[in-house]
Amino acid sequence: MELKEALAEIYKAAQEKFQIESTPKLVIREDEENANGIFGKTAYYEPATQTVVLYTTNRHHKDVCRSFAHELIHHVQNLRGDFEMGDASSPTYAQDDEHMRDMEKEAYLKGNLLFRDWEDFYKNYRLTNSPK
Repeated sequence: MELKEALAEIYKAAQEKFQIESTPKLVIREDEENANGIFGKTAYYEPATQTVVLYTTNRHHKDVCRSFAHELIHHVQNLRGDFEMGDASSPTYAQDDEHMRDMEKEAYLKGNLLFRDWEDFYKNYRLTNSPK
Protein backbone atom coordinates (compact mmCIF):
# COMPACT_ATOMS: atom_id res chain seq x y z
CA MET A 1 0.00 0.00 0.00
CA GLU A 2 1.28 3.43 -0.90
CA LEU A 3 1.44 6.22 1.68
CA LYS A 4 -1.25 8.40 0.08
CA GLU A 5 -3.65 5.45 -0.08
CA ALA A 6 -3.02 4.67 3.60
CA LEU A 7 -3.60 8.31 4.56
CA ALA A 8 -6.89 8.34 2.64
CA GLU A 9 -8.04 5.18 4.39
CA ILE A 10 -7.05 6.48 7.82
CA TYR A 11 -8.99 9.64 7.09
CA LYS A 12 -12.06 7.58 6.14
CA ALA A 13 -11.81 5.68 9.42
CA ALA A 14 -11.47 8.94 11.37
CA GLN A 15 -14.33 10.52 9.45
CA GLU A 16 -16.63 7.66 10.42
CA LYS A 17 -15.45 7.40 14.03
CA PHE A 18 -15.50 11.12 14.82
CA GLN A 19 -18.22 12.28 12.36
CA ILE A 20 -15.83 14.71 10.63
CA GLU A 21 -17.87 16.97 8.36
CA SER A 22 -15.10 19.25 7.07
CA THR A 23 -12.10 17.64 5.39
CA PRO A 24 -8.79 19.25 6.31
CA LYS A 25 -6.30 20.25 3.66
CA LEU A 26 -3.29 17.92 3.58
CA VAL A 27 0.24 19.06 2.76
CA ILE A 28 3.01 16.48 2.43
CA ARG A 29 6.35 18.17 2.85
CA GLU A 30 9.81 16.90 1.95
CA ASP A 31 12.45 18.78 3.94
CA GLU A 32 15.97 17.37 4.19
CA GLU A 33 17.19 20.08 6.57
CA ASN A 34 14.27 19.46 8.92
CA ALA A 35 14.85 15.70 8.76
CA ASN A 36 18.50 16.07 9.77
CA GLY A 37 17.71 17.77 13.06
CA ILE A 38 16.97 15.71 16.16
CA PHE A 39 14.12 18.11 16.97
CA GLY A 40 12.83 18.45 13.41
CA LYS A 41 9.09 18.66 12.89
CA THR A 42 7.11 15.51 12.15
CA ALA A 43 3.72 17.13 11.57
CA TYR A 44 1.46 19.94 12.70
CA TYR A 45 -2.09 21.17 12.40
CA GLU A 46 -2.97 24.75 11.47
CA PRO A 47 -6.44 25.49 12.90
CA ALA A 48 -7.01 28.76 11.00
CA THR A 49 -6.70 27.04 7.61
CA GLN A 50 -7.72 23.54 8.72
CA THR A 51 -4.45 22.18 7.31
CA VAL A 52 -2.47 19.11 8.31
CA VAL A 53 1.21 19.27 7.34
CA LEU A 54 3.20 16.03 7.33
CA TYR A 55 6.98 15.91 7.05
CA THR A 56 8.01 12.70 5.29
CA THR A 57 11.74 12.91 4.55
CA ASN A 58 13.58 9.88 5.99
CA ARG A 59 10.51 8.70 7.93
CA HIS A 60 8.90 5.29 7.90
CA HIS A 61 5.45 5.43 6.33
CA LYS A 62 3.93 3.90 9.45
CA ASP A 63 5.32 6.76 11.52
CA VAL A 64 3.92 9.31 9.05
CA CYS A 65 0.51 7.61 9.29
CA ARG A 66 0.61 7.76 13.07
CA SER A 67 1.42 11.48 12.92
CA PHE A 68 -1.48 11.98 10.53
CA ALA A 69 -3.89 10.27 12.92
CA HIS A 70 -2.66 12.53 15.75
CA GLU A 71 -3.18 15.67 13.67
CA LEU A 72 -6.65 14.50 12.63
CA ILE A 73 -7.63 14.57 16.29
CA HIS A 74 -6.47 18.19 16.43
CA HIS A 75 -8.75 18.81 13.45
CA VAL A 76 -11.65 17.25 15.35
CA GLN A 77 -10.80 19.47 18.33
CA ASN A 78 -10.78 22.51 16.07
CA LEU A 79 -14.19 21.63 14.67
CA ARG A 80 -15.50 21.34 18.25
CA GLY A 81 -14.13 24.83 19.04
CA ASP A 82 -11.49 23.62 21.50
CA PHE A 83 -8.74 25.82 20.06
CA GLU A 84 -10.75 28.91 21.05
CA MET A 85 -10.13 28.04 24.71
CA GLY A 86 -6.33 27.95 24.53
CA ASP A 87 -3.28 29.30 22.76
CA ALA A 88 -0.98 26.96 20.85
CA SER A 89 1.33 29.73 19.64
CA SER A 90 3.86 29.39 22.47
CA PRO A 91 6.63 26.78 22.03
CA THR A 92 5.73 25.44 25.49
CA TYR A 93 1.93 25.55 25.12
CA ALA A 94 1.58 21.87 26.07
CA GLN A 95 3.43 22.50 29.33
CA ASP A 96 2.09 25.94 30.28
CA ASP A 97 -1.62 25.74 29.44
CA GLU A 98 -3.63 22.96 31.12
CA HIS A 99 -6.36 23.07 28.46
CA MET A 100 -3.81 22.72 25.68
CA ARG A 101 -2.09 19.94 27.65
CA ASP A 102 -5.39 18.06 27.78
CA MET A 103 -5.82 18.56 24.04
CA GLU A 104 -2.39 17.02 23.43
CA LYS A 105 -3.25 14.09 25.70
CA GLU A 106 -6.43 13.50 23.71
CA ALA A 107 -4.58 13.71 20.39
CA TYR A 108 -1.93 11.24 21.53
CA LEU A 109 -4.44 8.80 22.97
CA LYS A 110 -7.16 8.93 20.32
CA GLY A 111 -4.74 9.42 17.43
CA ASN A 112 -2.65 6.39 18.35
CA LEU A 113 -5.74 4.28 18.97
CA LEU A 114 -7.25 5.39 15.66
CA PHE A 115 -4.10 4.35 13.86
CA ARG A 116 -3.78 1.07 15.78
CA ASP A 117 -7.41 0.12 15.17
CA TRP A 118 -7.12 0.96 11.47
CA GLU A 119 -3.86 -1.00 11.10
CA ASP A 120 -5.18 -4.03 12.97
CA PHE A 121 -8.40 -4.05 10.95
CA TYR A 122 -6.46 -3.72 7.72
CA LYS A 123 -3.94 -6.47 8.51
CA ASN A 124 -6.34 -8.88 10.19
CA TYR A 125 -9.45 -8.44 8.10
CA ARG A 126 -8.96 -6.53 4.85
CA LEU A 127 -5.84 -8.36 3.70
CA THR A 128 -7.16 -11.79 4.64
CA ASN A 129 -10.69 -11.31 3.29
CA SER A 130 -10.19 -9.31 0.13
CA PRO A 131 -10.79 -10.98 -3.22
CA LYS A 132 -7.67 -12.27 -4.88
